[in-house]
Amino acid sequence: MQTNNSGKLSVAVIGAGIVGLSTALWLQKKGLDVVLVDPTPPLQGISFRNAASFGNAATVAPSGIFPTAAPGIVSKVPGMLLRSDGPLTLYWRDLLDLAPWLAAFLTASLRRRQNGTISALASLMRVLEEGHAPLMEEVGGIRLGRGKGSIHLYRTEDEAQNAKKANERRRAEGIEAQYLSRDEIAALEPNLAPDYIGGTIFPGCFVIDSPEAYCRSLAEAIHKRGGRFVTAKAERIESRSDGVRVHVGGQFITADRLVISAGAWSRGLSRQVGDRLNMNTERGYHVAFAHDAPLLTHPVMYPSYGFFLTPLSHQIRAAGTVDLGGLDKPARQSRLNVLEKKARQMVPALGERQDTWMGFRPSTPDSLPFIGRSPKDPRIIYACGHGHLGLTLGGITGKFVSELMTGGKPSVDLSPFSPARAMLRLN
Repeated sequence: MQTNNSGKLSVAVIGAGIVGLSTALWLQKKGLDVVLVDPTPPLQGISFRNAASFGNAATVAPSGIFPTAAPGIVSKVPGMLLRSDGPLTLYWRDLLDLAPWLAAFLTASLRRRQNGTISALASLMRVLEEGHAPLMEEVGGIRLGRGKGSIHLYRTEDEAQNAKKANERRRAEGIEAQYLSRDEIAALEPNLAPDYIGGTIFPGCFVIDSPEAYCRSLAEAIHKRGGRFVTAKAERIESRSDGVRVHVGGQFITADRLVISAGAWSRGLSRQVGDRLNMNTERGYHVAFAHDAPLLTHPVMYPSYGFFLTPLSHQIRAAGTVDLGGLDKPARQSRLNVLEKKARQMVPALGERQDTWMGFRPSTPDSLPFIGRSPKDPRIIYACGHGHLGLTLGGITGKFVSELMTGGKPSVDLSPFSPARAMLRLN
């Protein structure tokens, strides 16, 4: 079936997470006809629980300009993997599938690669509001969390000195960072265990109180504008002379253009097009705690722990860690236990465990998402690979995709995010 008979340019968007939804609404704002394909979109009566956009730290974090593949990280990886409570785990039998990702991760960690990667991420962070604000204004009623900014905590002088250098780079990129003394942190967050010597607050960070509610509001806005949802899995993609065809559950959709924003499933879809995105799957976790009285007013983290503890109106959520393992394995109970243990060390007054979650995140070796046209078919645009920054970058990604789709010029150079970029380059 064709997506429309309106005479408008038609676009099929695969994936109804935060990136796909934001992209669809931006495309509609540009006057395009949109259909979204997803087996569990955030529509009334459909559970959204398995989506990566359901379980996250609920923070929009412009401070996150440093890639995971930092200089020196490779020497630390073996120690991380050998620690049961470390921030990184993987399934050893997946090493063959992970090999291209790990090789690119190794080269991405070279010091001479860092400046470009950090500047590329910062270029997106500086324009976040251009992507989020129009969407939030349209959907209305988005509840933002209490407090302003997120806090990173440091236990040692070495951690504090390393953070000082990192924050100098953040400020050079236009991202605000303010040092906090031990006493200032205690005044802001008296329920934190006093295991820190100081910290940094990033005033530009903010909390979306319910990422699920935000996604459902975006879906409702898309529906009101005439967008359609096909509640099915995208099984196959064909590039044809009459458009791009997406096969879904015994039928097909033919559209003038296609956006692949299917998160961790985007790698498999890219291979059907003839592209080979170097992306793999992180299994993300969160543990949520009930609370009767406010225990935190800001998201807080120890960078060495690799997760945020975020106060929401209905729970306090510990979200993070990296578990490389593909799309076919259950949650590791040990990772959930580690999250809970460390969260309680940070805030001893945490209430009972309310909920746990595991989902799949699309991870690139260089921590840069894919935003750009397919090398095989320019009618197809990728918007995927956002890792831990989907909620942060969803809005601006959608804006840039809509501009690419309609002949506009994005305000940021998107070449560092190209799906065709060379991952194994040494400079």
